[in-house]
Amino acid sequence: MTKEKDWWAWQLKAKAEPDPVERERIFRAGLKDFPESAELIYNFASFMTYVRKDYDEVEVERLYRKALELAPADTDIIGNFALFLTDVRRDDDEAERLYCKALAIDPEQANNTGNFAVFMYEIRKDNEAAERLYRKALELDPKHAIHTGNFANFMADTHKDDDEAQWLYRKALELDPKDAFNIGNFANFMWQSRKNNDGAERLYREALQLDPNHAGHTANFAEFMERIRSDFSEANRLYRLALKLDPNNKFAKQEYARFLKEHPEFAK
Repeated sequence: MTKEKDWWAWQLKAKAEPDPVERERIFRAGLKDFPESAELIYNFASFMTYVRKDYDEVEVERLYRKALELAPADTDIIGNFALFLTDVRRDDDEAERLYCKALAIDPEQANNTGNFAVFMYEIRKDNEAAERLYRKALELDPKHAIHTGNFANFMADTHKDDDEAQWLYRKALELDPKDAFNIGNFANFMWQSRKNNDGAERLYREALQLDPNHAGHTANFAEFMERIRSDFSEANRLYRLALKLDPNNKFAKQEYARFLKEHPEFAK
């Protein structure tokens, strides 16, 4: 492969390649030319984590650590490595240390603030700190659809304020009307908190039209069709589809086992 003049040329070449296997090969070739490029190393680590997915966790962790060694004050690298450590490596203590480091370097970085809010809520179970961080993130970037939706989930799940949760869900969908994740979560809220079953069904169908491979929303819709619509054939189909999409989805496994116990005619 032809040698490029700088790391950015390799990055552009990788970005233009639609085939993930070929894109990985381009990244690796680029790192042979520029083994000390923190940017290229970090981008390759992110690519392997979020695009390739079938990767060596140890290698990707090594890539993040190498990028941080080369650029120790880069808050994007620090924050994304924290995400990787929590989501993949399950090293929550180091992840928290990294979030704190990133926000000490740049306390106005909205993305790290919002991600740290999720961490404090889901991992540390510190609702007070999480709410403070969510509000700070949206103060810094009021147009961030993901953090708006995450804060809506928080407000709904902690039963703090359903009115604010609904306002946040609607705001998130104004910012990004095609975000299937937020639409599916709003469907859960409309069913379970607002008892608006017709609205919930419409939202579930919209979410799954946008992202038909989302096992979580598929399982939630299965439960809705079972419990609210009493459409047991459709519920059975949706539970089975959810498990096909993600055989390790705990909610789908648990609910489908219960469903089959209550409706043994589908246990074939």
